Amino acid sequence: MITGASGSLGSAFARHLIDDGADVVVLLKPGDGPGGLEHHLHRCQVRRGDVTDPASLEEALQGIDEVYHFAGIAVTLNKLHPLMEQVNVRGCANLINAARATGVRRIVHASSISAIGYPAIGELADEDFDISRSACTNSYMITKRAGERELLRGWRAGGPEVVIVNLSACIAPYSDRRYGWAMLVEAARQGKLTAYPLGGAAFTSVKDMNQGLRAAMLRGQPGRRYIISSVNLTYRELFTQVARVIGCPPPKRAIPDFAVTVAGRLGAMVAAFRKDPLKSPFLVPENAQLTVNQLFYDTSRAQRELGFRPTPLDDSIAAVDRWLTEMAVDGMIDALGDEGRPDATRHTPAARV
Repeated sequence: MITGASGSLGSAFARHLIDDGADVVVLLKPGDGPGGLEHHLHRCQVRRGDVTDPASLEEALQGIDEVYHFAGIAVTLNKLHPLMEQVNVRGCANLINAARATGVRRIVHASSISAIGYPAIGELADEDFDISRSACTNSYMITKRAGERELLRGWRAGGPEVVIVNLSACIAPYSDRRYGWAMLVEAARQGKLTAYPLGGAAFTSVKDMNQGLRAAMLRGQPGRRYIISSVNLTYRELFTQVARVIGCPPPKRAIPDFAVTVAGRLGAMVAAFRKDPLKSPFLVPENAQLTVNQLFYDTSRAQRELGFRPTPLDDSIAAVDRWLTEMAVDGMIDALGDEGRPDATRHTPAARV
């Protein structure tokens, strides 16, 4: 079973397993659409449940042997802290309890490098990094770390084996176009990628995420963390790579750290007047702090124990570009409506059904 299977990363992993012929059950919240599984639902079993609803989890986990846990709130906005506590923390506790009650054998938790902590510039963090030395902190980091503790506590209390995979920023289709990395690719497509901040981060290709998670299920030691990341890049290097893949000019100008910090403070002022936290500007203080740092990580443990071998990001960037093109084409067709369609593509009511 894959929880959070309609999201960007959960659906990417589900598509990978389904295409590989695995017997896949996807967990979707009641009322949720297919998300990134819109073309794959007929090839897997769909069950409905919510990690915040223990009873629905117990029902959904019947007969499940292995769980890949993706469900979570993955937006670095501190205003979402109560929701993160409910989903990222309590959801993990509910999952391990339901998994123990239903006889699940093993859980691989798709966590985040944020749960490791944020190293200072010039430092390479591994799985044993002292989180109390983190260069900055935010609600996402706090709740992802707490969720890991809930899963490990449940394993030590006699629950299923738990292996934690700490993913770096994964560039994948179906990501949020306001807060996800699709925003960067879209900016390049629109000719808006003209400047870069001075920080940097670790990034993961979809291929590496998929292979790392499967290796963790097969070979990961219970109770152990594994950092899965393809490459550490400055934002100048990342933006240049995105521009090359998309086919647009690379950015030429650097954005000073003080400008990023000031923009973050202005973003917080705007966010304070918006009732919906998900309409907050992307650049608020917690994201500004991440942007001006260089958050680099060491994958030696995963390479040594899981056989992980990093691959380039190009294919993942290109996949996001193709997805955005499909979204644009679909949007044009929807805007035209049936009357604006060529006769060869016009749908009758029967065809829609």
